[in-house]
Amino acid sequence: MGELVNALQDMGLSMNEAKAYQALLRRGPANGYEISKRSGITRSVIYGVLDRLVDKGYALAVDSDPVVYAPLPPSQLVKRYRETYESNIERLECGLKRIASGLDAENYILGVAGYDDTIRKARELIRGAEREVVVSAWGSDCVPLQDELRAAEQAGRTVILFCHSKVPFRVGAIYEYGLAEEIIRQKWPARRIMVAADCRTALIGDIRPDADLGIVTSNPMIVQMAVEHVILDILHLAQLKKGIGDLAERIKTGEDYRRVIEEEHGRLGLGGQPLPTPFPVAIPGR
Repeated sequence: MGELVNALQDMGLSMNEAKAYQALLRRGPANGYEISKRSGITRSVIYGVLDRLVDKGYALAVDSDPVVYAPLPPSQLVKRYRETYESNIERLECGLKRIASGLDAENYILGVAGYDDTIRKARELIRGAEREVVVSAWGSDCVPLQDELRAAEQAGRTVILFCHSKVPFRVGAIYEYGLAEEIIRQKWPARRIMVAADCRTALIGDIRPDADLGIVTSNPMIVQMAVEHVILDILHLAQLKKGIGDLAERIKTGEDYRRVIEEEHGRLGLGGQPLPTPFPVAIPGR
């Protein structure tokens, strides 16, 4: 019966109050002396405990000599708890809406804590999409999202995936380089994951060797930038495939990966300049 005492404490009773109520439930109405023996609460304390139970409505005192105490029936106790908590939740919801009504939801940027939280929030966004889901991620990070992506497609949502490696399942429209992840990791050790729902809310995260970083936001500027980034990745992939053919055959190492992209930039007249460094450059003395 220890679990009942713990549960009653969670609902607001003290330990002694919970023990006394439990003792009343076990054998029914009793006087203070009997309840003291059943509950293990000393006689010097038990009457104060019983008075508090009566005041709180958990027990009824029958006017007799000695006074006999009867417990509130369990069904009525549960009903009272349920009504109280439903009322409190409604009040909380109304209060939160009143306070938040003056805030601009576009300013919200929520942090993401670790890989598990990143995947959990990505799944939430996919499940909440009403029209379109856009995902940019490595193949290994698409795997834990596949059930939600398939469900979204079956529900009539547009599903678009971009991946530098290979997505190990088929769903929606997939644009992929098809490279081995170990090749990409040689130059870009951090794995980027981006999920956008209806171009309204986006998750953007980095899975890094040192620590994972990420945000969830409904800021339209950030969401639009994330989606446009995926669009440009898809267009760039199409141009590369048109120019050099099978990427997986041409790119065998991380150096190949960088070299092919730079050569293609040069062929397109983009100057062939080196690509930006994916991580901040360490400056001596700073």
